[in-house]
Amino acid sequence: MKEQLYFTIVHKWKYLFAILKSHFYSRSKTVKKVVYIAREKDKDWIFGAKVRRLSRYSALDATVHYHNKLRNFPKADGYFFIYQNYFCRSIRSNPSILKKRNVVMFTHPNWSRKYSKTHVVWCLNKADVIICLNSNIKAYLIACGVKADLLQVLHIGTSSSFFHPHERGQGDIGFCSAFHVRKNPDLILNIIKHMPDKTFHLIGRHWERYERFEELNALSNLIHHDAMPYESYPDLYSQLDVFVSTSLLEGGPVPILEAMMSNCVPVASKTGFAEDVIEDGTNGYLFDLEASHETVIPLIEKALKLKGDMRPYVMPYTWQNCSKTIDSYFLS
Repeated sequence: MKEQLYFTIVHKWKYLFAILKSHFYSRSKTVKKVVYIAREKDKDWIFGAKVRRLSRYSALDATVHYHNKLRNFPKADGYFFIYQNYFCRSIRSNPSILKKRNVVMFTHPNWSRKYSKTHVVWCLNKADVIICLNSNIKAYLIACGVKADLLQVLHIGTSSSFFHPHERGQGDIGFCSAFHVRKNPDLILNIIKHMPDKTFHLIGRHWERYERFEELNALSNLIHHDAMPYESYPDLYSQLDVFVSTSLLEGGPVPILEAMMSNCVPVASKTGFAEDVIEDGTNGYLFDLEASHETVIPLIEKALKLKGDMRPYVMPYTWQNCSKTIDSYFLS
C-alpha cells in the first residue's frame, strides 16, 4: 500500500502528463526506422555492446542513441530499450515515444524506492513488447501484473565472430561480473581460497566495494581484470578452461553464452537462463543457489576434465539471430 501511494503521489502524475502530451504526436503507420537506447556511461560496458551489436544486425534502419538523462531522442518509428528503467524514465522526458512502437528488455527484478515493482510494472504495460531473458522471468512478470501478451522470451545474446574458440588445456578458471551482492561474492572468494593450486581470473568492475575485497585481492592465485573494455573480453575468455557463474539472481547471465562461444565449460548456479542453456553433465554443470564451495569445487574439477566443443550449444543465440527476432517484434 505504501509503495502504491508513493508511486501515485511522487511519479504517476508525471506519466499522466506525458500521456496527455503524447496526444499531440502522430502514430507511425509502419516501422522502418528504429533507435536503440542506452546511456552515455554504457558505451564501454555490456549494455553499450549489446545495443551496438543488435542495431548493427538489424534489417531495419537502426541506429544507437546514448544519453545519460535519456533525452533528445532522434525521430523514429520505434525504440528499443536495453533496460526496463530506461523505458520508464524515457516516457516522462520523451512523450512522443508513446505513439511509436516500443520494445523493452527486462533484465531481472531490481526494485528500489524510486523504481518500485508498482512503478515499473505500470510502465511496462505501456510498452508494445517486453523481452524476458528466460521463461522464469516471464512467469514472474505475469504474477506481478504485466500483461501476458506483451511478453516474449529471448536469450540475448553473443557473437560467433567476436568471441573466438580456443583449445582448452591451460587449466585456468574465471568469473565475469561487476560487483554486486547478488553475484554471491563470498562463494567466489571461498572457491578461489580453497583451490590454491589453480589460477583464477576475475573480470569486472567495482570489486573494491566488496567488504572482503582486501582478503580477496590478497589471494596469490587470483588475477583481477578491473575495468577492462568489453573489446578485451574475447582474449580474456581465451585464457580460461572453465567459467563459473555464482549469481543468486540473473536474467541471463550473458557471460555464460560468451564463455561457451569461446569454448569454456560453464559451471553455473540455477538462475536466469542457465538451465535453458546448460545440460548438466553434457555441456557444463549446474548447482543450487544455496550451494557452498564444497559442492561447487567438485563440479569445477569435473568441468576441467570435460571433453567436447561448447560453441555449438550457443550458436542459436548469436546477435544476428536475436536481432532478426527483435525486428519481428517491431514489425508485428
